[in-house]
Amino acid sequence: MSGLFDYAVPNDLTGVIEVGHRVRVPFGKRTVTGFVYALDTAPAVLELKPIEALVDAEPVLPPVLIELAGFVAAHYVVPLDEVIRAIVPPRVRAVVRRTVKRRRQSRILRQATGVPTASDIQLEPAQQAAKERIAVALGRQEGQVFLMHGVTASGKTEVYLALLAEVLAAGGQGLVLVPEIALTPQTVGRFGARFPGRLAVLHSSLTEAERAAEWWRIRRGEADIVVGPRAAVFAPLPRLRLIVIDEEESSAFKQERIPRYHAPTVARWLAHRTQSVLILGSATPSVVAYATALSGRAHLLELPHRAQGRPLPPVTVVDMRKEIATRHFSPLSQELQAAMAGSLERREQSILFLNRRGLATFVLCRDCGQVRECAHCSVALVYHAALGRLQCHYCGSSEPMPRRCPACGSRFIKSFGVGTERIEQEVRSLFPSSRVVRLDRDVMKTPDAADLVFDQMLSGDADVLVGTQMVAKGLDLPRVTTVGVVNADTSLHFPDYRSSERTFSLLTQVAGRAGRGTRASGVFIQTYTPDHPAIRHAQHHDYRGFYREELEVRRSYGFPPFGELIVATYGHRDEARAEGEARSAVEQLSATIGLLNLGDIEVLGPSPAFVYRLKDEFRFEVTLKGTDLQRLGERLPRGRGWSLDVDPM
Repeated sequence: MSGLFDYAVPNDLTGVIEVGHRVRVPFGKRTVTGFVYALDTAPAVLELKPIEALVDAEPVLPPVLIELAGFVAAHYVVPLDEVIRAIVPPRVRAVVRRTVKRRRQSRILRQATGVPTASDIQLEPAQQAAKERIAVALGRQEGQVFLMHGVTASGKTEVYLALLAEVLAAGGQGLVLVPEIALTPQTVGRFGARFPGRLAVLHSSLTEAERAAEWWRIRRGEADIVVGPRAAVFAPLPRLRLIVIDEEESSAFKQERIPRYHAPTVARWLAHRTQSVLILGSATPSVVAYATALSGRAHLLELPHRAQGRPLPPVTVVDMRKEIATRHFSPLSQELQAAMAGSLERREQSILFLNRRGLATFVLCRDCGQVRECAHCSVALVYHAALGRLQCHYCGSSEPMPRRCPACGSRFIKSFGVGTERIEQEVRSLFPSSRVVRLDRDVMKTPDAADLVFDQMLSGDADVLVGTQMVAKGLDLPRVTTVGVVNADTSLHFPDYRSSERTFSLLTQVAGRAGRGTRASGVFIQTYTPDHPAIRHAQHHDYRGFYREELEVRRSYGFPPFGELIVATYGHRDEARAEGEARSAVEQLSATIGLLNLGDIEVLGPSPAFVYRLKDEFRFEVTLKGTDLQRLGERLPRGRGWSLDVDPM
């Protein structure tokens, strides 16, 4: 079902109703709220029910958002009503109007009064050159795309601030996207200090009432800058002139639930449609974005040095195989421990990064060898000491830590592997006087959780920050002099064509959290595969070297940027039926490709999904690889049980 239904426009609304209006319409035995997507003056073939009433005098959705919804629905092969739900907050769709106590003057904004304004900051030559090139495009009101490749701490944010000041002075508006909710407080603090009272924030930690209130502020033109993660790309800004996407390569910009959109791709369409400038900023651009810039389809700007002449921190690669050979079994190597001890003695700070939550990554019986798996998903349960339970990170189900093996009754059942909770315990054990804070999904229980952690680090009330990828990007903590990557191999061996890119990016970005102040700093990358290209190039902050090697791998396999991908997944509680439906789809697609002479498109599979059983459903994947996959159009598998992921990440 597309979510589009036809209604007649009554005489009293003819010439009044417009695209984007909210209306009340009969739907079955009830009356519901809907949005006008299109108007047609042709005579109706069938007798249609009439629209009952307008909800608002003016259209709620501006025409550009209606068009944007159509683009997302078509490009990502998803029903239009699902896109509208992603664009419009529930309380706006449900016509709920309520005054809410706003939290915009939060602690982070009050702290931000001491942040220098753009007029206080003198841009360095590379920053000024980048700003001037983008300002020319802004003046022409041409929808151009710029890739700003700047090393960590090169001052990209100062360029954004300076450009936003010019945009606002000319009566325009700006949109700033960040990959993680955890980064929003720091971004809000810096941008809010420069543009007090002109900022709106959109993210999932807001209550429904707060989201609706912010949405209406933006729609009425009362906020000139919107900051938020990926969903903020749908903000109803009427005078949009500048879009900034910081850390553009982050997989957090891809929505994993329907509609599975990619915010930078949506932003490209939006910039073109509104004739706005789009800036993609990163120290580690995605291979696709960098290749696009080198091909001339975007402008490449380079900030090759850190601001104020500060050096990039030296990176030491620690071969954990040698640690084991010397019978050192701590998850923190001897070199990393020594560096942390030095930082603590000098009253400096450390960051430890590990992209796994929990105390242990799996629980295993040493007698029969059985790993405790989720009852509903084909993944190992993770032990969380704070909960005292095993938990599934996919469906959320949990169970007590067993005292005996449920399979054989053995008492020799033990947790293995390392997560952030385990690292936190290790630090407290090694350095009993240290003040340790942790930042991962498990501690993000309240909207202010990230604020509190950052406040402790900024004020010097914490010595060590342990976290997942939330601590890897965007944070500016000048007291941090030691950074440790506990296990660089965590994301390296996934069945994902972007695993090397993702690993290189995370390592380079987390290394960039060190050396932002004036004190000497060091980074330690612990790994069992020190010769892997992602790790070799990350050690030297060598983006171009990594890009060249990775591009050749992509070329040999036809992966992006040399081809497109669509993954179609079929799920069913009956395993045989799931495989049968997927196999049938492969046969039909292969026949269609032959019939239409689309020999440049490959059909791969069916193969079990990475998480083979999810929430009691068995899942098989069919992958399409080639150029211009949209040529398959309506022939793509769809219907009950199927889900499509266009441009998967």
